[in-house]
Amino acid sequence: MKPLACSHWLRLAGLFLFHVTVVNAAVRPNIVFILSDDHTSQAWSCYGGRLAAYAHTPNIDRLAAEGAILKNSFCTNAICVPSRATILTGQYSHRNGVKTLKDAFDGRSDHVAKRLQALGYQTAIVGKWHLKTEPTGFDYWNIIKRQGRYHEPVLFEMTLDKGEVQEGSYSTDVFTDKALAWLDQRQSDRPFCLMLHFKATHEPWNYHPRHADLLEDAVIPEPESLLGRTGPKDSRVPGWPLEILTERMVKGGHGAEALRLSSADPLEIRRQSYQKFVKDFLRCGAAIDENVGRVMAYLKRKGLVNQTVLVYTSDQGYFLGEHNYFDKRFMLEESLRMPFVIRYPAEIPSGTSVEAMVLNVDFAPTLLDYAGGEPSAAMQGRSFRKVLKGEVPGDWRQAMYYRYFENSLPRPSHFGIRTHGHKLIYYDGLGEAPEAARWEFYDLGADPYENVNRYDEVAGSPLIRDLKERLVQLQAEVGDAP
Repeated sequence: MKPLACSHWLRLAGLFLFHVTVVNAAVRPNIVFILSDDHTSQAWSCYGGRLAAYAHTPNIDRLAAEGAILKNSFCTNAICVPSRATILTGQYSHRNGVKTLKDAFDGRSDHVAKRLQALGYQTAIVGKWHLKTEPTGFDYWNIIKRQGRYHEPVLFEMTLDKGEVQEGSYSTDVFTDKALAWLDQRQSDRPFCLMLHFKATHEPWNYHPRHADLLEDAVIPEPESLLGRTGPKDSRVPGWPLEILTERMVKGGHGAEALRLSSADPLEIRRQSYQKFVKDFLRCGAAIDENVGRVMAYLKRKGLVNQTVLVYTSDQGYFLGEHNYFDKRFMLEESLRMPFVIRYPAEIPSGTSVEAMVLNVDFAPTLLDYAGGEPSAAMQGRSFRKVLKGEVPGDWRQAMYYRYFENSLPRPSHFGIRTHGHKLIYYDGLGEAPEAARWEFYDLGADPYENVNRYDEVAGSPLIRDLKERLVQLQAEVGDAP
């Protein structure tokens, strides 16, 4: 046998390298990232909270059971537009420039969809974009403008100039229809990233008529702090009490009909408002769950389950009557916490529960990690792929930094630090308030529902001094300077 010429060996080596490249590309998982608006963890049964028995989320629960549930996932600025910008860029609000609801996302910015495109992924986003400018980094997009509407939404497909009314449709259903239609026409030989973003469960909770009877006869459990106080004890801020929501619901537009009050007693009115509010919220959540189930069924039907990273999360949490609040924005737990479940059978063991602290700045680096790419140098988060496999790095974060930029007297700007056991908040937007009155401190072990602000009791303690030092350190690490 004659020895092979050098050029022939090179050709064989090239073929081998090409084969390896194709194989590596083939095993890169697809990504389906489903995001809702305000769908707080109290309304997911799998989180086991006080509403677990009333939350109709069997598909979300199954997704958690077949993969991982994050118990300490948090946002860094609990308001819709900034959180979505952070999810895309892996940057804190002060870095990506989207600090408030009024800010528009700069489409020229580097972000996760652009990086996935560069890696050969087909990319699409369907549903609620909410970032004002035209989406970039997506091969296909079909979105609503601003908040849009629940019934017969107007969709803008690949242009913001002219929208099309989706007659007879419900937003949660039609977004899923459009997303699955895109999956059907994609190139089957390339990996894809689909972002499906629901409008629900954002106010005004116009649920689908098919859920009108859901929870009709139920009496929803009240949070301990619904009555008797308008915020955490000794709280420095007025907050956003249910009485504001009551006025809106009485005028109509929330749910299928206006709130009909049967009492003049202020506390009884609060209770009636709470019942309607939470039932309508959970009805909107039921439609989300059904459509998460549709996506899961599609992936199974197409044989894509083992090749797909499937995520369901919310852009932040939401108050469901706790402290007599609704809405979000505050650094308190119900608002701060981002529920998050993820399934990837090829790598994540079923029934995984993650206690490590994960932030929305981490989402983009993690998706890029699965895709075989690297985060940009500007991304401030960190991939938690290993964490999901039970391999928590020894230097994983033990504290997080939060900052809310918008400022008004009821909801002042503030920033703070949360560790696994404590939380310290500073309200810089409290006008002429004395320095000592700007602080809140919560012992999360003894007081997980944050009913007692203990700052005045422990203001001079070593614990508070340490938290303040760590807060300054975190500010320096992320490059913020309040």
